[in-house]
Amino acid sequence: MLNKLANIDSLSPKLHKDQRNRFRFILHWFNIISISFLVIWVVIGNFAAYQLEQPVLIARSDLVRQFPQSATNDSQLRRKEIQEKFNTIMSMSDDIRSDLSKYVEDSNITPSNSLQNYLATKSENLAVLRSYVLQSDIPIQEIFDLDILINKGTFDSLPRSFLGEFTWQRILIADAVNNYRLGKMQIAFDSLEVAWRLNQANRNQPILLSQLVANICDSIQIQGLRKIAIVPPIWQKRLVSFETSKSMLRSALKFETFALYGLIRNFPLRKGGSEKDGKSMSLFNRFLHPFVQPYYTLSAVDTWQVAMRDLDLGFNQDPCMPISYEDMPKLSSWNILGLVGSSSSNFQVYKLTKRQIDMELMQKILKLREVASQTGKFPQTIAGIDSSVICKNLRYVYQPSADGESMTISLSNQNRPEWLAEREGDIPLSYTTKLRKL
Repeated sequence: MLNKLANIDSLSPKLHKDQRNRFRFILHWFNIISISFLVIWVVIGNFAAYQLEQPVLIARSDLVRQFPQSATNDSQLRRKEIQEKFNTIMSMSDDIRSDLSKYVEDSNITPSNSLQNYLATKSENLAVLRSYVLQSDIPIQEIFDLDILINKGTFDSLPRSFLGEFTWQRILIADAVNNYRLGKMQIAFDSLEVAWRLNQANRNQPILLSQLVANICDSIQIQGLRKIAIVPPIWQKRLVSFETSKSMLRSALKFETFALYGLIRNFPLRKGGSEKDGKSMSLFNRFLHPFVQPYYTLSAVDTWQVAMRDLDLGFNQDPCMPISYEDMPKLSSWNILGLVGSSSSNFQVYKLTKRQIDMELMQKILKLREVASQTGKFPQTIAGIDSSVICKNLRYVYQPSADGESMTISLSNQNRPEWLAEREGDIPLSYTTKLRKL
């Protein structure tokens, strides 16, 4: 019995040694495989990420070259000087601000006494502004270095006060409508022209915020046009010139996509994601960078590719046709980062389309007014009055009275998408007038 126990005790060290050797063997190969995998991931992952992002970088460079950095022209500088003289715009009383909005937006009211007095006190500055803008080139707002802004991942640092643009436009439109009411036709037309020209400084900026501001300013001008019976013929052409606004919005959305691409790709570098701030990384982040960078780059590329397909889908087809869920481009299942900041461009496309439909309806109103001014009555029909060049399935309903003394034109509810439903604050998609009250 004692011999057996002695044999067991003598075998225990050997058994333990074999187990340790087996564990070391497994750990040895595990380390080799892990290190090999990491080396393969770092080499192949970074190489694949580098190759896949080349089309993105080329597309970004091409887009930036379309909008070279430019300085503000003399017309814009002079406008700033005049705007400084107009320094009470933003400090007007709440009553005048309210009267201003109501007068522009409501087609059935006359200006209050306080608003008339306000416009009278600004008449000299407005006259100077009209004179200069009409004799100058269309103002060019400074285009900043878009490549730097993309690297920052945001356009929020632009030193523009866009909120003042709305008040500026309302004052010009209110001045135009009020002068038309007083029989001062040419001054009314000039104020309309100045409002349009100044808004081109917003329209020509490939920045999303600038495009949204231009869109709102367009709506203010449409509200004014509804209150002025006769306007220069050039407005009919302007109202249906959609290519510039469509092209600039698309470019602005592309810049937003590239900014998001930079944020995702450079996320491990710093909070803001600028690749130029790589020096601010901690030592630990510098160590991890070669291992995590392929995933961030591949996520950024996947997000960019989906966004580009989404833009193509939104801008290349009829905006009023529904897009099925199956047809919508989707991020890869592994792209968790892309879910954080990506969003469909459809919302912005719908907003632009809604404004274009407002403009198309306004153009038809101007055409009907023009015919009525020439013939003395509204026509019973007119070529193309019921069709839309924006959405092929949309139809307008034109209803003149039998004697041609009045008419109503509206956008038909048939085939109208849900996002075109009228909401509070929208320009009505119908218009009624009488000949004697034009």
